[in-house]
Amino acid sequence: MTDQPNAPAGAQTVWDLPLRLFHWIAVSAVAVSLVTGYLLGDHWLFLHVAAGGVLGGLLAFRLAWGVIGSRYSRFATFPLRPSGVRRQIGHLMRGRSDLHTGHNPVGAWMIVALLAGLGLLVATGLVVWGGQEHQGPLSAVIGYKLGHGVKEVHEVLAALLLTAVGIHVAGVVVETVVFRHPVVKAMVHGRKPVPGSGETARTVGLTHTVVGLGLMALAVGAWLYWFYLPRPAVAPVRTSQAYTRDCGDCHWAFHPSLRTAGTWRTMMAGLADHYGEDASLAPDRRDQVTAYLVAHAAETADTEASHEIGRRETASGRITDTRYWQRRHRQLSDQDFARPDVGSKMACNACHRDADTGRFDDDMIQPPKGVPA
Repeated sequence: MTDQPNAPAGAQTVWDLPLRLFHWIAVSAVAVSLVTGYLLGDHWLFLHVAAGGVLGGLLAFRLAWGVIGSRYSRFATFPLRPSGVRRQIGHLMRGRSDLHTGHNPVGAWMIVALLAGLGLLVATGLVVWGGQEHQGPLSAVIGYKLGHGVKEVHEVLAALLLTAVGIHVAGVVVETVVFRHPVVKAMVHGRKPVPGSGETARTVGLTHTVVGLGLMALAVGAWLYWFYLPRPAVAPVRTSQAYTRDCGDCHWAFHPSLRTAGTWRTMMAGLADHYGEDASLAPDRRDQVTAYLVAHAAETADTEASHEIGRRETASGRITDTRYWQRRHRQLSDQDFARPDVGSKMACNACHRDADTGRFDDDMIQPPKGVPA
């Protein structure tokens, strides 16, 4: 499982198969996370979160493998002494790079930094997912404000990780192209030439490999199971037949959490001139609808929509006049909203499959075909 025909002659197994799989799966997961985080829209959040879940499991495996793995997978063999780092930097400045059986000193510190950075990203991602999106294992204990605040930390960490990845790749290119060390190939077939210092690499047996692969599968599976634990049920707002009947006849009946209690009271008191139309109701029906809206207004909910739209007062009282709504819908034109399968800017349920619940989760956005997401 480790002896490959493309391995350099006279080389010995240094990187075991579980470590190599960890490396390449982690590279793929990081790539997916960066692409979905920086280049794709919020409706790709499910893929971003899935990549983060895989990374969480891989990191759990790597911590364990750093203790019980093969010789050069163990953290105890990392050459982290400052003297070694200074020596290597001095050699590099003189155009020289010694071949190391395992990690070189600078590379070892980079691995530590990458693992720490990924760990912090996964941890902050869990907080953001739990607080801002109310999903995942932390959703029951973290509120929106904390999740939203940690999102900025998560984004800063992502930028730092991207920088570290760039430095790491540059270092690999220098080692491979300039000094012709088989760094990349060794991470494919696991074998490297051993420097003539009397040091020898220990053979990685089949049992060790099988144990490592099993541990990785267990770690990733357990992490993903925990990551995707059913979110606690958000207490549903009992639908008011009066509200649906009296307001839903003209437009989609907005979820009560999309406006504050004060705004609802003002709006219901001015139905005689409701955005240029007379929407007056009999006093008892008006009071019934008003009581329902006030009882379930933005102040009573802890969703992203209730915080970023519901609690943002506008002079007009319109949801579509909030800066958050406009920013999130900036890619849509008036023609998109005028389509028969959308209807208008008030038809939230045309694209948001969970609009009636008031959650407006990013992964529940499904616009009609042809409408930008």
